[in-house]
Amino acid sequence: MDHFPIVRSLARISLSNDDGPARHQVTRLAAALKKAGDSDSVALEKLLTSTQRPKELAPSRLTQSGTAARTVERLSRNAAVPVDRETSAPLASIIFPEENTASFPAFPRHVRDTVSALELEWEHHERIAAEGLTPSLSCLLYGQPGTGKTTLALWVAKTLELPAVIARLDGLISSFLGTTARNLGALFAFANRYECVLILDEFDAIAKLRDDPNEVGEIKRVVNALLQNIDLRAERGITFGLTNHSALLDPAVWRRFDVQLELPLPNTEQRLQIVSGLLHPESPAESAEAKLLAWVSAGISGAELQTMARRLLKRRITSANTDSSPVEVIGQIARSTSAQTSGERAGELIAESPNTLRRLVRSEEIRFSQAELAHLLGVSAKTVARRLAENESEELDNAS
Repeated sequence: MDHFPIVRSLARISLSNDDGPARHQVTRLAAALKKAGDSDSVALEKLLTSTQRPKELAPSRLTQSGTAARTVERLSRNAAVPVDRETSAPLASIIFPEENTASFPAFPRHVRDTVSALELEWEHHERIAAEGLTPSLSCLLYGQPGTGKTTLALWVAKTLELPAVIARLDGLISSFLGTTARNLGALFAFANRYECVLILDEFDAIAKLRDDPNEVGEIKRVVNALLQNIDLRAERGITFGLTNHSALLDPAVWRRFDVQLELPLPNTEQRLQIVSGLLHPESPAESAEAKLLAWVSAGISGAELQTMARRLLKRRITSANTDSSPVEVIGQIARSTSAQTSGERAGELIAESPNTLRRLVRSEEIRFSQAELAHLLGVSAKTVARRLAENESEELDNAS
């Protein structure tokens, strides 16, 4: 169809404000295009599916208060995001379900179990309500940077087919007296009006210890305003608080969240999962490189590991004909990507160093075969066997 991108944009705008006549006409158009064999019908069908009203897990179905039901509006692209009055800067950004590309991060078993339990509460919210209870609608995610806090919150919004309203609380702070508390009020009023998942990033920027002697009275009043707004939203919609500095949070803040979940640095299993998901190893050689990258990245975040994996992919493309061994390439990537955390392991990834072979052979968490070691070091399998024999002989001499 000529000018189909314009038609699709018009359809998206219409569907965001109308579930009746506009949807009927777009459905007719999609059917006509499909009957005519026009592949543009697929795009319209996807648009119709993605703009359906959120189903039974939506907050409007989850959030009946104890006294009366609330009317929650559907968030459309035409909704005006609140702004700071002094600077006109938006107080939040919105990611709609069709734009949300988040995938479930690689987490240990206890994190996956906690998230699964939350999903079960949302799935059985009617049974929970019948007992006079409400599902857990607030979750504080804390941990080091890059451990997947934002990705997990976005994944929940995507799973529930709800828009994600993301606010960096450090961006709400104003030098004008009273403006910060007013910004908080405007943000929560907006989130409470619509079906959405509210994600409060950099939570520690405001939620600091109220008895901190270094903070002025205005910040203490802001913390009180934040607590009050969280209380008001307690049964109105799903809220995530994200922080890298949990020690800075006021004790009263912790009590406002039904679930408090620490996201740890990835262990060996998760590192292998992250690397394999990005590198997609298709040969024993590529599998060996994935294992080495997972081994050298002990102690770093998932986000840093993803950066390292992408750099390795680029090095494969740009340095295919160089003489550098995979050990040297991966060591250089590790040292220059995560200089503060890659530490001892990255420093020892030198092909000619006997310590490199020794450490990899003795690795308990990730096992390397002699064939894999030969590829990684850029030598033959016979050379690896000879070096291993020499190391063993040397150790016996030292022991005697």
